[in-house]
Amino acid sequence: MLPLRCSWSLARSSYSTKARKQLVARYSGEFPEKLLNRKQKAPTHMYIANAEAAARISQYLEPHFQSSGCDTVMELNSGAGYFTRHLLDRESQFRRIILLESMDHFMPKIQELHALYPERVKVRQGDFVNLWKLVYMDKMDGGSRVADLLSDVPQKAFTDDINMLVFGAVGSYPFFKHLINSLIFQTSLFNLGRCEMILAMPPPIYIHLTCNNEIGYLIYRSTSVLFQILFEHEFIAKVPREHFLPQQTVYSPTKSSKLGKVQSINPEYLYLVKFTPRRNLHELCQSQDLPALWFFIKQNYVSRRNRIIPNLEKWVPGCGPRLIINPQYSESVKPIYSDELPKKLPQYSCQSTTMSTRNYYPGINIYTQFGDLLPSQMLTLFSQFRQWPEYGESSFLASLENALLKLETANDEPNLEDGVTLPEEDDAEADEMLEEESPEPASTSAKRRRKASS
Repeated sequence: MLPLRCSWSLARSSYSTKARKQLVARYSGEFPEKLLNRKQKAPTHMYIANAEAAARISQYLEPHFQSSGCDTVMELNSGAGYFTRHLLDRESQFRRIILLESMDHFMPKIQELHALYPERVKVRQGDFVNLWKLVYMDKMDGGSRVADLLSDVPQKAFTDDINMLVFGAVGSYPFFKHLINSLIFQTSLFNLGRCEMILAMPPPIYIHLTCNNEIGYLIYRSTSVLFQILFEHEFIAKVPREHFLPQQTVYSPTKSSKLGKVQSINPEYLYLVKFTPRRNLHELCQSQDLPALWFFIKQNYVSRRNRIIPNLEKWVPGCGPRLIINPQYSESVKPIYSDELPKKLPQYSCQSTTMSTRNYYPGINIYTQFGDLLPSQMLTLFSQFRQWPEYGESSFLASLENALLKLETANDEPNLEDGVTLPEEDDAEADEMLEEESPEPASTSAKRRRKASS
């Protein structure tokens, strides 16, 4: 009898060979072998694989395109150009179409579109999904990679209407973290205006970004809180995962996994979603205070079980009573999209709501934890903290300055990606849900195995 691991490997090899032959037979004329020869655990770059899928997505987006007055659209990794054709058909609306492509294989075909529509179609080769890496490289050598990649993007004031629409299929968690950092530190993409994203993305990432604390503290994290404070988001539809390349491996939960309930939600689909930076963001939190808000949330969510009053009293001693005895009237928040039915949303995800700096948590006491607060309540808490007279002399500002100094002098990519490394509890398990497929150093793998077995 073959050992279990060996027999499983043979079965997977047989299945993979058959599946690969089918993919090659169907798509080899238009897609490179790199996208067909094997399934990936968590692809970061994805391509619409056929005309039927592009037509279905175009139908889903019809009302969103009609309601938008934006005349510029950017398509990420247009590949074989199936969805690009639908953008070209909207000649009266999209006067400028920016095609960003990261693979050499597709460039000749995309350049043909530029030759046909030289004024309307602009082409750039670059990896928009890994924009944070380009920011890092520019920082290290003083280059202009980001500026060159975004040179065709129109610039508008933050409070104006959106400057462009962005469409694509993205499976990279660091990409979404970079969008948050771009808003916080007013750099990169959102330094040019409030672009609206319409993306197909893996369910676990969307649930992580849009959940509330009812799902549990392992999934509801600082990134969830920041994303919901900064962005308005809307779920549009589920689109079959099989209509995108590369194909993804089937998720097989283990008994020890704490994330099975999230990983097992709609693995056969991608979620088509829309999100936009809030127009009134700088009214909710002044632009110069956004780094302080970011640090306040990141620091206090190192453990979501941290208690609010004991933690804040480390920065402002004796502040507890003013939180417990709060005479202010609480302002409720409302759903932004009134026609969005909660029962039609993906499991664990929440409606996007308005934000308020007066949405106080009811009945706060010395046992209340940061993980008990919803995003708007966390924003309210920061607003209270920011307005206390002791804020200007508190040790919080020294900690913030130290964190920003580390960010400024970061000399490796992980520090740039995460801002400042503030490890949260159960990080290894959370990364399991959101990780990309990338080679891992042997020493790191060995450490994780030893930790798991201990």
